[in-house]
Amino acid sequence: MNAIKAIFIKQLNDVFKNPTVTMMFIMFPAMAFFMIEFMSDGTPGAAGMQVANMAIMSVAALPIMGIASYIAEDVENRSLRFLVMAGVKPAQYLIGLSSFIMILTLLSMAAFAFIGEFTGSNFGLFIGITMLGSLVSLAIGAVTGLLSKSVQQVNTYGTILMMGLGFLPMMVMFNPDVLNFSYYLFTQQVSLVLIYLALGGGEVATAFFTDILAIDGINVMRSMLIILANAAVFAGLFAFIYKKKGLRGE
Repeated sequence: MNAIKAIFIKQLNDVFKNPTVTMMFIMFPAMAFFMIEFMSDGTPGAAGMQVANMAIMSVAALPIMGIASYIAEDVENRSLRFLVMAGVKPAQYLIGLSSFIMILTLLSMAAFAFIGEFTGSNFGLFIGITMLGSLVSLAIGAVTGLLSKSVQQVNTYGTILMMGLGFLPMMVMFNPDVLNFSYYLFTQQVSLVLIYLALGGGEVATAFFTDILAIDGINVMRSMLIILANAAVFAGLFAFIYKKKGLRGE
């Protein structure tokens, strides 16, 4: 437990040493705020939809880039090797690092919820569904970090993953046919739930899903189960890569 706490504190102390990653956790909520302030036309649900789009990009980007960049950075500058030699187990390192990333992500998602003026149960569901999706992204980011030999590689791989996972749900808004192969992707399910919340649920949301997306509404429990299935798949992939490659800081 002390080792996990030490890793967490190390990352907290180093938070401004990697300004690119740190700024990402601030940039997305800030962009959502300015979009609502200066670009929203006042149409009911428009502000919430803008927040939903930015939030889904954050779910796809923040955990992936965060943990992958920190792992690659620690390997590249030999910090991880020093930690392993000092007796910190790889599992402890990953738990401490993951906890730090998820707290930063939680703060960003809470900012989105406040900006979008989600309240009550909608606020809780917004936080819950985005954090559940972020756990999947965290597993993907950990795999990316294990497979990358440098921060430069992380930036390349992470950007491709982030763009694909984040933009596919947004493309559905312009071409519903994309939903045929993105429906079982965790970011797509997070997006559908956030759209449902942004439109206030009820008849307006149902009409949107039926008329625009050509699907029979949204079932939050079904969406959560699909996200959990994604989590199981990517957690299994991480376990496989971890067993093959390990995390020794070499």
